[in-house]
This record gives sequence, structure tokens and C-alpha cells, in this order.
Amino acid sequence: MRDSFYLAWQYLRHHRLITIVLVASITLIIYLPAALQVIVANAEKHFRSRADSTPLVVGPRGSALELVLGSVYFDKPYEDVLRLEHLRRIKEQELGQAIPLHARFEARNCQIVGTTDDYIQLRNLRMAQGRNWRMLGECVIGARVADQLNVQVGDKIPVSTSTAFTLDNPPLRLYVVGVFATTETPDDDAIFVDLETTWIIEGLGHGHARGTEHGSPEANLYTDITKENVASFHFHGTRDKFPITAIIVTPASDKAQTILLGQYFSPDETAQIVRPRVVMDSLLERVVMIRSYMIAIIAVISLVTLLTMALVIVLSIRLRHAEIVTMSKMGCSRFTIASVLGSQIAIIVIASSAFAATLALLTEVYGSELVRLLIL
Repeated sequence: MRDSFYLAWQYLRHHRLITIVLVASITLIIYLPAALQVIVANAEKHFRSRADSTPLVVGPRGSALELVLGSVYFDKPYEDVLRLEHLRRIKEQELGQAIPLHARFEARNCQIVGTTDDYIQLRNLRMAQGRNWRMLGECVIGARVADQLNVQVGDKIPVSTSTAFTLDNPPLRLYVVGVFATTETPDDDAIFVDLETTWIIEGLGHGHARGTEHGSPEANLYTDITKENVASFHFHGTRDKFPITAIIVTPASDKAQTILLGQYFSPDETAQIVRPRVVMDSLLERVVMIRSYMIAIIAVISLVTLLTMALVIVLSIRLRHAEIVTMSKMGCSRFTIASVLGSQIAIIVIASSAFAATLALLTEVYGSELVRLLIL
């Protein structure tokens, strides 16, 4: 048997191109279903862990999925808004902790999230550098924002869109005072400020030189908020009507959660309340269904590939008829010839299985990082 494997190995070495193609094909046939399973499992774990840490979300009526993706995963700026009075109503009932979010703007393609210190505690965010914001215009950035934008504590980031400033005035610039430690969550890709800073960006407030009238040439709007001019910033309008995009609610008890869920069933209610875990479970059920279809497609493709490979091997044996006749004339029995041919197939299958197992192991080890790169 050892001689058969030796002859088979020498033949495969001589026909390197055919060997590489066969090994690569079988490796992919074995690896792809395993890799798909690992990636989907890690994606489910990633989405569910984030949803599990967010009990309830209150937001404007519309798509529950868009609300969860926009407020929990910061998938994209959320256009529809609530009013601050919704937050006040929840707080007055004392049914749990309510954390406002205002996420309508971007700075250099990174999401700006206006919120409070309670959000930092909810997500257990830790400082890697600097400190938390203390006044208007200050921001704390996620770890990946710091890497992607190449900014650090002390730098300034211009807001991409601001209705508060005309073409004659440059956009508001956020002053970086801290960088959060890496969390491997969407928080790494966000820029965090207090709510009032987002309202400045919204155009609901501004600052200008003292004693100047609105609209006068001397009333140029500040684009950098500093300790010297922060006192001049003020807001116009009723505060209860100021916008927020969502409210994260952590109910004090199951009873409090039931009461909260029951308050948003009225058709006249302008807001909705959702449970992110339920919304994401519904989404992931579709993902699992798609995965099943993909595995079925991969299985069909694999079968066709195996049949093609079998045809190639059969044709290869027919083309090697003269070689087989020569081996027979040299005294090789049919069993020996079959052993040599079988050894070639065995070497290809063993090598392919080893490569596929190695790739599957690497996918398992780095699956979370791969999901982060694909999703975040």
C-alpha cells in the first residue's frame, strides 16, 4: 500500500495544475457550508446581544425594524422624530429609566448621537483617553472613529450637515475631549455629544456676540464653541417640542413594562414602543431561512461539481489507458493498479479535508471579527 501511495504522490506532483484545481474545488465544497454556518451564528450572536441589552425603544410611528436599526445599531441617520415631551411623560410616570437619543446628523460620515450620561452607563462604555463631555460642542468618539478619521483628544471634527449655518458660515466643529475604549459594538462607530449640541446642529439654538441683533452683520454665528463664548448660546422655541429620534427605556419591573407597552396602542398615538429582541428575532428568522436556501444552493452546486470531477477522473483514467497497460505488462495486478488510482483520489480528498478544516477553524476563531467587518 505504501508503494501505491508513493506512485500516486509522484503522479500528482507531476500533474500539479490538475491536482491544485481538484484540491481547491473539494476544499470549497467542504468549507463553504461550514463557513456560512459559523458566520450566520456569529451574526445572530452579535445582533441578539445588542438587542438583549436594550429592553424597550420608543420612537416615531413607522417601521419597527428601521427604528431598532437606527437607534440601537446606528445603522443610518433617522429622519422621523419625537418631541421631548414624550421623554418627560415617561419620566413623570417613574416606570423606569428613560434615555433620549438624537441621531439625525453625521460628521465625516460618522453618526452623531446626542444623549445623556445614562447611555454611557447602560452600555458600560469606558474611557480609553480623555474625559466625558461637559459643555456644548464637546464630543466623545468611538474607538473606530478615532482610527478611521485619524483624530485624537484635542482635535476638531466638522459637522457634515447643519441647518444652523448658511453657505457664508462654515459648519459647527465638535471638540474631541475623549475616546471610548473598544467595545466591538456600533458604539465604536459613533460620535457622542449631549442633546443640546444636537439641537445647536439642528438650528434650534446658536451663539453670537453679546448685544448684537439677529440678522445684523455683527451677529455672525460661532462655529467653534469655547469657554469664552459658550455663555452666549441660547435656544428658541418651547423645549418640550425639541426633537429626539428615540428613547431607550429600561422598565423598573415586569409590571412597569406591561404598562408602558399598553400606552402606545392607541391609533391617535404619534409614537410607538418596540422590544428590540422581538424585532431582531423576526429579522433573524428570515436570515436563517435565507441561510437554508443558500446551503441548498451550495449543495446543488457541490453535487454538480463532484459529478464534473468524477467525469474528469474517469476521462483521466481513459486517457491513461496506455500507462495502465504498461503497468499491467510490468506485472502489476488489477488490485495494485486500482490501489494506485484510489490512492490518488484519497490523497486529494485528505488534503482537501485538511485545508477545509483549517479554514473552518480560522473562521471560527476570527468569526466575530469577520462579522464586524461585514456588518459594522
